[in-house]
Amino acid sequence: MNMTSAKLPAAVPALVILSGYPGAGKTTFARALVESTGCLHVESDAIRRRLFARPTYAPAESARVFAAAESMVEAGLAGNRHVVLDATNLAVRDRRRFVRLAARLDATIVPVRLVATDATIRERLSKARDGFSEATPAVYEAMLGRARGFAVPALVVDSRFGFEPALALVRALMERGSEC
Repeated sequence: MNMTSAKLPAAVPALVILSGYPGAGKTTFARALVESTGCLHVESDAIRRRLFARPTYAPAESARVFAAAESMVEAGLAGNRHVVLDATNLAVRDRRRFVRLAARLDATIVPVRLVATDATIRERLSKARDGFSEATPAVYEAMLGRARGFAVPALVVDSRFGFEPALALVRALMERGSEC
């Protein structure tokens, strides 16, 4: 797929919903998808850091972050653009508003769960890294056990390996307008 045609409006816009623990590779995957498709990247960590100089992660703060994310996703889909939602999205309730929004706008939903081994995640979260995430091994530990599957089949991507096969599949699902 060439970049020029990927940036044109989609026949049917797709919402790629990423899910996974901190350090699982969601943002790295999202950036690679954006690079190869030109889709809109809605990253909860980036939104949080723009809205709050010193994030507390309190429920009211998170409500504002995800209201802003929902607004950005809606604008992208309504503008006939593919969108990738980059957030932990571990629980069904975390994804529900985005699934409903995509359904209301007749957008394709492409669910993707990013995974890695416990040791890999802990190693990643122990090192300084680029981006907006402030997650640490302690944050990861607090979230363990919260992950719930999607209501529809989802692509599972082990981020310890190359992304290209998974990216190719996600791009195909986005362009075909069929759900994973």
